This record gives sequence, structure tokens and C-alpha cells, in this order.
Amino acid sequence: MFAMFQRKLLKNWLMILSWGLGLGLLGYYLFDIYDTFFKRDVDLMSLFSAFPDDIMAFFGGDVDLFSPAGFLHLEFFSYMPIVLGIVVVTAATSLITKPEEEGTLELTLAQPISRTALFWGRLLALIVTILLILVITFGGFGLGLSLNNFDLELAELVLPFVSLFSVLMIFLSIALLLSMILPTSGSAGLAAGFLLIASFFISSLARIDDKLEGINRFSPLNYYQGGEAVNGLNTEYLLLMFGLSIGFILLAWLLFEKRDLRFGGSGGLRFAFRHKASITNK
Repeated sequence: MFAMFQRKLLKNWLMILSWGLGLGLLGYYLFDIYDTFFKRDVDLMSLFSAFPDDIMAFFGGDVDLFSPAGFLHLEFFSYMPIVLGIVVVTAATSLITKPEEEGTLELTLAQPISRTALFWGRLLALIVTILLILVITFGGFGLGLSLNNFDLELAELVLPFVSLFSVLMIFLSIALLLSMILPTSGSAGLAAGFLLIASFFISSLARIDDKLEGINRFSPLNYYQGGEAVNGLNTEYLLLMFGLSIGFILLAWLLFEKRDLRFGGSGGLRFAFRHKASITNK
């Protein structure tokens, strides 16, 4: 398993550096933006107060843009689940099924390696990849925080990243499960991406229209705190998100263990699967 983990993680180094450094640089300059525009020009308060409440609610909910939590949420954490979510969904849906469709997975499993070792090795590499991206991004934020007069402690800055990681994990697990059910990695990516975008709009519109609150309870982004987490993490939300993520991942693992290897375009949905040894028993 360690060999699969190491190989996959080394393969992801470019993604780690590009996303981590890019987002870290953005985080570094956010504090300059706050100091330049929001602390020196009080007229901006009257400007933002002129925006309709529905527009502000859609993009961030009932937050104070001029507070550290509200500023971080609206300027960064409000849209990070979509930006990084697309990256995570794409990587998760192709984690197992892409090499399966290319024909390389069968060759890999012909070696002395179990499906369990392959599954968990590649999955852990992807999770560590996400964590490293967030750590590098946090480093950029931490550097920007240390060089500016921003009313926030470094320990408090960690909390929004924990909330972001939890929501990325739920979409990773959903995408991975769909890749074990749907016939191709492309169809799984499309379905998982649709759920991600739908969750974003449902949670955003539910702040405006109370009629959507019922369906919003099933939206993962309803339990995402974002920048508001600097005021304290909701442990119930975190336990719910991580618990569901573990459940979906375990279900995906069981499906991978039981089903026969299939290639892109060969067959339909994988709800009805046979044990992997069934072909040899014929």
C-alpha cells in the first residue's frame, strides 16, 4: 500500500505546488487589500450598504464584510468549495476508474498487490494532496497576516481551513462512490460536478428563499462555515461531514472489492455486480 501511496503522491507534486502556491499568493495579498481599501476608506461602508440584502445574502449570508471573519469568507472561503471542489471531484472520479478504462489497472492488479492496498494507497495519496494544498495556502495566509495589522490570531486562521477540508472530503467521497457505480469516470465526474454546483446554488438561494430550507438540509454546503469558523468551529457539523465521508468511502471500497473490472463503455450501471472471482469460476 505504501508503494501505491508514494507513487501517486509523487505524481501529484505539480498539482500540489501549482494550486498551493497560487492560492497561498492570493491569501497573502488579501490582507493588503483589506488594509488598503477597507481600513483607509470608510466611504466603502456606505457603498456596500447600498447593495440589496438579497445579493449580499447570496454571496455570503448575514456577514459583516468589515470584520475579519466576514472579509475572509466573502473574499476567499465563500467560493473555495467550488474552485477546489472541482479539482477534488475530477481527481476522485478518475482515481480508480481512469486506469481501469485505460487498461492499466488490470496490469497493476496482476502484480502481488491486493485491491485493498491499491484502493487505500491511492485514496490516501489524494487526501494528503488536498491537505498539502491547504497547508501551503495557509502558509501564504499566515505570512500575509504577520505583515499586516489584521485583528486575527494565527490559531483562529486555521479553523476556516478545517471547515473547508471537511466539505472537500464529503465531495471527494461522493465522487469516489459515484465512480464505483456509474459506467465511466466521465459520467461520474459529470454527476458529482452537478451535485457540487447544485449544492452551492441551493445553499446560496436558501439564504434568500426560506422555501428552499427543506432541501438545503441535504446540501453539504449548508454545513460549511467558511470564514465564519474563525469565531469557533461547529463540532456537530464537522462530525456529520467527516462521518458521512467515511461512510461513502467505505461503501466505495466495498463496491470496488466485489465487482469485476470493467472498461469504459462496457456495460451500464454497476449496481448489479458480481464477485471479482466469478469469472474464474465459470
